[in-house]
Amino acid sequence: MNITKRIHINPQSKGSLGKSFEAEFRTAWLDYHQIGWNGSDLDDRHHSFADRHPQQVQSHTLGNDEDSKSTLLGLFRNVTRSDVPVHVIDCRAQADGLIVQALESLQMLGSLAAQGVRFTFFLFPSEDTESMNNLMDLFYFAGDRVDYVVVHNPAKVRTNLFKKSALEMELKKFGARELTLPVVTSITLLAIKRAEVKAGHKLSFAEVATPGASHLELMLAGEMQWAMQQMFRQYDDVAELLVPSQLVPEIHPQSEAVAVKSSRPKQPMLNLGE
Repeated sequence: MNITKRIHINPQSKGSLGKSFEAEFRTAWLDYHQIGWNGSDLDDRHHSFADRHPQQVQSHTLGNDEDSKSTLLGLFRNVTRSDVPVHVIDCRAQADGLIVQALESLQMLGSLAAQGVRFTFFLFPSEDTESMNNLMDLFYFAGDRVDYVVVHNPAKVRTNLFKKSALEMELKKFGARELTLPVVTSITLLAIKRAEVKAGHKLSFAEVATPGASHLELMLAGEMQWAMQQMFRQYDDVAELLVPSQLVPEIHPQSEAVAVKSSRPKQPMLNLGE
């Protein structure tokens, strides 16, 4: 199957696992490699994703079953009409039932696949059994019709129920890959919130980490640069599940320094060298 577009989605019942946190690193990675993307914010309680990327992300509200189906139908139709190769969807907690129901009733996975559009599901293991059962349900629904990236967040999950579980073994059979989020200190995260208040709007991770931007003091900006460096290396390793095959970036392992370019064209480049 020739994949011409990718849709990234994190359809999971449990909140506070770092889904929006991870999406910030991923979109910065896409910007660095100059891979076009746009997005949808389905978190109708916070809209942080849309607030951080107002030029690229559209907010949507999921209502009841029929409203959600209409919203998602319009969203996915727009994806097929767009020339942008990657569409990133950030979901709110407890929206998985509405999303799965809409995907199933509209036969969306099959119809989009016929048009060269393939989903990548981002799954966040947690330490409670109910949430892990939810991940299993998502896997049973989608099967081999999507690709999977499993994201571990050691700052949020300390008991690893996923490791050596039946779910982990099944996902690996389907080519699932894994990422581990870096642990960023609460001091830096609080400083980002204060910087957003001062700026009067949400700030992307690329913005707060850019040298000379003055959003964070030097040491805290350095921690964000380190965190982005850790994630960029991991995204490079799983790039075939993130972008169409013709856009998988050529990686040069011998290069020790990389520069992250924000989606804002005149922003200084972010040096992530060691």
